[in-house]
Amino acid sequence: MGEKKYFPIKTATACQLKWAWSTINLPLAATSSCHRVDKHSFDIDSFNFHNTEDKIKQRQTMLAGQWPKAGCDYCKSIEDTGIGQSDRQFFSDVPGLSPVELDNDLTATIVTPTILEVYIDNTCNLSCVYCIPRLSSRIDHEMKKFGRFEKNGLVLESNFQHVANFDQVQEQFWIWMQNHAAGLKRLHLLGGEPFYQKQFDRFLEFFETNPCPDLEFNIVTNLMISKKRLSKHIEQFKQLLAKRKLGRLDITVSIDCWGPQQEYVRWGLDLTQWKENFEYLVEQRWIKLNINNTLSALTIKTLPDLLEIINEYTKNRKIEHYFSSVIYPSYLHYNILGPDEFREDFQKILKLMETKTWRGSHAQTYMQGLVATNTNSVYNKEETLKLITYLIELDRRRNTNWQELFPWLIKYEALCGIQE
Repeated sequence: MGEKKYFPIKTATACQLKWAWSTINLPLAATSSCHRVDKHSFDIDSFNFHNTEDKIKQRQTMLAGQWPKAGCDYCKSIEDTGIGQSDRQFFSDVPGLSPVELDNDLTATIVTPTILEVYIDNTCNLSCVYCIPRLSSRIDHEMKKFGRFEKNGLVLESNFQHVANFDQVQEQFWIWMQNHAAGLKRLHLLGGEPFYQKQFDRFLEFFETNPCPDLEFNIVTNLMISKKRLSKHIEQFKQLLAKRKLGRLDITVSIDCWGPQQEYVRWGLDLTQWKENFEYLVEQRWIKLNINNTLSALTIKTLPDLLEIINEYTKNRKIEHYFSSVIYPSYLHYNILGPDEFREDFQKILKLMETKTWRGSHAQTYMQGLVATNTNSVYNKEETLKLITYLIELDRRRNTNWQELFPWLIKYEALCGIQE
């Protein structure tokens, strides 16, 4: 085995993701250097989404030891606390992801990606409360059905449209894959919901005729599909691995908390069906199985319940666990309620997190960074007003009742001066 190759750029802000990772959203023909930062358009004809002018400038900024102003404050806010670990810090210590151009030039800013994250389309079967039209067709439909809503500083509407030449974008993507897929280390597939995408089967066909024996292929799913459909696709991937046409299959299951609160947050989710599908995946030990949580003001209280369930599964099977905080809409971020509301909940979460494995230990360290940002937060009356207004409007649209599920939140109606 050769010596492990680590990200070689060591300036104060350099992030391996800026050089190695590209996120592309096909319906918008937009790209970014990771899924947390601002997206921008790229030229469809050249399809050189990894070396846009914006990304090159961001790399140059990091080479100078400064933070790009493109959404990188997500990591900066964690690092400023001096506690925990940001995505930038974590990924900069992961070996084997550096672009080949850095082998000979540590100042290279035009490079070849090794990690690709693809949003195929917005077709989705759920309407998660923190989701947006470009990532969920059901959210898009709901917002267009009810029309523009504006009250207490909150605006709900959908202006989503596929890029005019969406068909061309899709075909250009497959041409890019023909030319570059063999050089990728990881490929993340998202939607909407990938298992419902029209292009999903094309990935299976692509790997059948274009083997990528070293590629780690990751499907990010809400797992709300029929057991029959899920097992059919899993068997197809199993055959691809057996024939060395893929290196590894990852399934990353998105779930945020537990109980009826989760079914409210991920509207359309049935936890009974979810659990049946998840237990099927647990049995497939050849799959690298992950869980990803999105932390929001509505999920932290019952996240400990989910962690207890995960801990039972991990007694017999390795399951990696990842966390991220909701970025948009901002009024769903837990920090808007200040440092006191979730203090005890965060302590429960930290105690329940597995720390015996390397990844588990890093996950807890990452969570400590998120907790630190909450400790430094200040109650935001304007954002809280938007949150309560949003929940009232959702209940009107969906015939739900947020007060029954989140009674601890009721007191904020008076605090923020809600106007019915």
